[in-house]
Amino acid sequence: MTFKMHQYLFVAVVALAQMLLFQGPFLEFAFEVSDWPSSQGILQIVSVEIVQFLLLAYLVIAMSVFGVKAMKATAMLLFAVNATAYYFMTEFGVLMTSGMMANILGTHTREVTDLLHVGLFVHLFIYAIIPIVLIWMVEIQVVRFWWRMLGGTSLLFILGGWLYATSHTWLWYDRHLTGLGARVLPWSYIVNTGRHLYYKSLSERRQVILPKAEFIKESPGRKQIVVLVIGEAARADNFSLYGYERDTNPFTAQQNIAAIPVGLSCGTSTLAGTACILTHEGSEASETTTNEPLPNYLMRHGIETIYRTNNNGLPPIKSTSRKWSADIAKSCTGNDCPAERLDEALMYGLADELRQSDSDKIFVLLHLFGSHGPAYFEQYPKEFEQFSPVCKTVQVADCSYEELVNAYDNSIRFTDYLLAGLIQDLQRFPDTDSTMIYVSDHGQSLGEAGVYLHGLPNAIAPAFQRRIPFLVWMSEGFQQNRGLSNSAIIPAEGFPHDFPFHSVMGAFNMRSDIYKPQFDLFNLDRPAQ
Repeated sequence: MTFKMHQYLFVAVVALAQMLLFQGPFLEFAFEVSDWPSSQGILQIVSVEIVQFLLLAYLVIAMSVFGVKAMKATAMLLFAVNATAYYFMTEFGVLMTSGMMANILGTHTREVTDLLHVGLFVHLFIYAIIPIVLIWMVEIQVVRFWWRMLGGTSLLFILGGWLYATSHTWLWYDRHLTGLGARVLPWSYIVNTGRHLYYKSLSERRQVILPKAEFIKESPGRKQIVVLVIGEAARADNFSLYGYERDTNPFTAQQNIAAIPVGLSCGTSTLAGTACILTHEGSEASETTTNEPLPNYLMRHGIETIYRTNNNGLPPIKSTSRKWSADIAKSCTGNDCPAERLDEALMYGLADELRQSDSDKIFVLLHLFGSHGPAYFEQYPKEFEQFSPVCKTVQVADCSYEELVNAYDNSIRFTDYLLAGLIQDLQRFPDTDSTMIYVSDHGQSLGEAGVYLHGLPNAIAPAFQRRIPFLVWMSEGFQQNRGLSNSAIIPAEGFPHDFPFHSVMGAFNMRSDIYKPQFDLFNLDRPAQ
């Protein structure tokens, strides 16, 4: 069965349907920040809607230059991608920023399967499959090539005229560009994907090699082990070490651990957070920094580097040993093998690897999956379900706030258990100066103000997405040899992500031109920041 439709009418219907179906998040925000219902507010909303219609119509008709099939394929693709983006925007409150596009394009299979839910397929059937089938059934009455060119050119002239006539609304749009631009489909993901790919191309340039370092003090006969643990989506507000009413840190609380005062992450994405953590620039680092990251720098100076990961989003890393959690779990042949998807796999066999190493300086980088959402209930074993009932669906908006927080807190508690176990492993090396630094890449929203997950631009991100925990543990030998205590290493202020690079250098007694003593927690002569 087919039905006929004039090409211009087809273009208008597709553009109008896109706006009717996928404008919810955009209009909700636009009404909130406009002067509605004053005449100026009405013009602001109407103006941006007309601009959207003209742009959509131009996009569809422009593709007809390559043929009617190309035009129909473009229309189908718009419905498919917009429907998918709209689902995640409405279900999780995410925005299609460049940081979010980096997260999406960097998502691995496990993260994708965590997001699958029957609700997604129902949504796609209604908002994508049905429109695609209808487009397939349309027999378009094609106008001549020059009329198509004229139609597209006319749309551009109308668009230009309208923008000129309503130029007094530009300041309003510019003032709220971040919020509006991240919610308007399809331009949010088209533009921001381009921005991400541009930044990615910059990040793949040759790395800037940092200046050579020297070791200012040696401890003959004593091994040095420094472990940096990068957490995922752990927000400080849910750590009992920082005053949270629930006991989410019962294990590390028994380990004489120092809780560095809460500070803000560099950004709200793994890419932004890890760029700051692993480069000497700290909070001044961009997501696309090309400076040599910490593991590469240490390895180049003869320090054995062990990299174990259950996540992605780090800059290009070089290491002596690199293992994924799934590979570690699969290599297990005993009866106590860890689950492939859980962070406990990162700890499996680590103590033995450290014991068997002949190196006197070892750096370990552990990148956790931590409290990655929305499937918080899958980030810990069943026996760690301390708080219940829990949200057991990726459609977190369907859960009560209590259920969602319960699942999230259980994931935080499990991470705490793993950190305490790691500390106990390090304590088994009495003649070793050991230290562990734990810091999260960013925080997380759990439905406060209708926002979930992370990834919002810093300018509008809730504090929950940036307030992060920063924990430090030092062995007795490390403290005695340095004259340190937990109280001595507490900085007066600063961004948590400024400290890891220079503190790791300090732990190994390394100095170079890029070393910043004010960000070395283990430097008793640390100058004021």
